[in-house]
Amino acid sequence: MNALKEVRMRRWQLLAWLTVLAVAIVALGAADEQAAAHRIKAVLWVGGSAHDYDAFAAIITDFLPKQIPVDLEVVRDGSFLDSPAAKDLDVIVMNHCFESVEGVLSDRQQQELLSLVRGGVGVVAIHASYYSFVGWDAVREFYGARFTQHGSSDVYVVVRMVDRSHPITRDLPATFRVRTELYESTPLAKDCHVLAQAHEEGTDQEHPSVWTRGYGKGRVVTILPGHWPDAYKVPEFQKLIANSTLWAARADRP
Repeated sequence: MNALKEVRMRRWQLLAWLTVLAVAIVALGAADEQAAAHRIKAVLWVGGSAHDYDAFAAIITDFLPKQIPVDLEVVRDGSFLDSPAAKDLDVIVMNHCFESVEGVLSDRQQQELLSLVRGGVGVVAIHASYYSFVGWDAVREFYGARFTQHGSSDVYVVVRMVDRSHPITRDLPATFRVRTELYESTPLAKDCHVLAQAHEEGTDQEHPSVWTRGYGKGRVVTILPGHWPDAYKVPEFQKLIANSTLWAARADRP
């Protein structure tokens, strides 16, 4: 009789453990589905002249998914705007240098880009993207300013945070340095929120270097450093790009 009771007890114990295991598996599956559902959908738009865009793409697609939950597709012209999937994007990370829209963006693609951002798709515009499409006035509204000139491209620039409370900059150091050219701009629109200024090492003259602006429902981050591939290997610059992508995609942490 005691042996029979012991067998029954073990069966109940086994059943209890199997129940716990099943619940844990279901919970893990739900957690995985939730994590997948919250991954940022993004494109990295590269191309143009005067920069090593193959190197930029290789470095960014390596570090960015390691730092934030992002699915990142590299594109080289405006054809991604023709896909219905463009409406599912959370953010467009731009790192290009196109003098003109000719051969890069059709009229319809230009309007689609503006419409997507106006509707809530974020933009992170890195370095020469701020210069791109010189004659297209409408896209300048993303930035609230225009490129005017830059100095030597083979210098170190010190980037200094001026707002450490913003989600983009709150976990960055007060300053960091990268090898790049220093961009200068027309005066920024009043609704631009400057997060960092920059100056060439050995000089005191600072210029806005990182700022945010709203475009309709879209969040735009402008990041002016980034001429050389080695800039994208600087941990602080990587963190700046990662945080900007999170914020522009409205996935920033509280």
